[in-house]
Amino acid sequence: MNRRKTGIIGGGASGLMAAIAAADNGKGAGDEVVVLEKKERIGKKILVTGNGKCNLTNLSFSMEKIGDYYHGAPEERLHGLFARFSQEDTLKLFHGMGMLTTSREGYVYPLSGQASTVLDTLRFELERLHVRVLTECRILGIEPRKKGGFLVRTEEENLHFDRLILACGSPAGQKAGEGMDGYTYAETLGHRVIRPRPALTALRCEGDFWKSLAGVRCNASVSLFISEKEGCYREEGELQLTDYGISGIPVFQLSRHASCALAEGKRVQARIDFLPSFADSRKEYERMREQKISACLGRSMEVLFCGLVNKKIILALLKRNGLRLQDTVEEGNREKICRVFSDLRDFQVRVKSVNPFGNAQVCAGGVPLSEVTDRMESVKHPGLYFAGELLDVDGRCGGYNLQWAWTSGFLAGKG
Repeated sequence: MNRRKTGIIGGGASGLMAAIAAADNGKGAGDEVVVLEKKERIGKKILVTGNGKCNLTNLSFSMEKIGDYYHGAPEERLHGLFARFSQEDTLKLFHGMGMLTTSREGYVYPLSGQASTVLDTLRFELERLHVRVLTECRILGIEPRKKGGFLVRTEEENLHFDRLILACGSPAGQKAGEGMDGYTYAETLGHRVIRPRPALTALRCEGDFWKSLAGVRCNASVSLFISEKEGCYREEGELQLTDYGISGIPVFQLSRHASCALAEGKRVQARIDFLPSFADSRKEYERMREQKISACLGRSMEVLFCGLVNKKIILALLKRNGLRLQDTVEEGNREKICRVFSDLRDFQVRVKSVNPFGNAQVCAGGVPLSEVTDRMESVKHPGLYFAGELLDVDGRCGGYNLQWAWTSGFLAGKG
């Protein structure tokens, strides 16, 4: 019986899933599986996902809406891949490894509420399947062998593998200059790499008023306009105002569009509706505005705008329109007052940049899915596989990126 040796470069979510799938697939043949991790321990990024709770998948996932959850790859291609390993398969696999889960509004977490439970579950399974893990393993180069397989040169030794899975991750969440290794390996092996861009991150905006708004959280809708009529994207949720711009889940969901557009030199504008409950009733909003102005004639701006939104927002919008909190509401300044009410529904700011890779949760870009088979195998080098963020697939917040890691890792390992 010929024993085969499989190497996995990268000990993150997709790499560990690939190792488990490969080891389980080859255990009857006595195949050897080795994980090579650059850092001092495996799975470090798993520990910080979901604010340390690890939202490992999402039950709201729908094949019919797959384009709403993922970017980068064609919907029909993603449909085929998730059909082979879905969120139900993820739950079945983790439950089979002994981990209990709980869900809230479709978001799935380990029952313990600790991301460390997910990592421990994967570690215990690696041990059960006798997967060898090498940490602090710095790779110097990868070379395909003439007779098949790959030579992986490390600082300590040269390793030979019959099959190799690249699951190196991305620069997201890492120090400047780190996390680009996987793209370099892919390009060295003849693959095209779409330049990675930060995604699921905050937006830096023009304006000298942001410091006065730092720390404010409020429900709002954010619309992103790219190069005027080219594209518009909208999200609603808890908006976080920072000393440089806007953050929070709705901004994260939009950030990949801003990141790619800015990289192409396009103009990006964010428009914030601080009162989204009026989104479907313009006449009702105008009626409310007129009633408040009439009721507050002769009184201060503080009285007029009290209770609408956070006071810091009101102060910034008043200053923007040449008004002060102590100014009196009167017919002479009605135009300025109406502009404040307008800004509350349509506050427009230009986006200068996105936060860098170190502040991003994932990256857009990577190796196109057109360069791998449905088993995640390279179309250029038989026996070479890709998984996780190294591929040009990025998802929304809410467990979708981890689901891609599980799906792509499992398919690569089984392949």
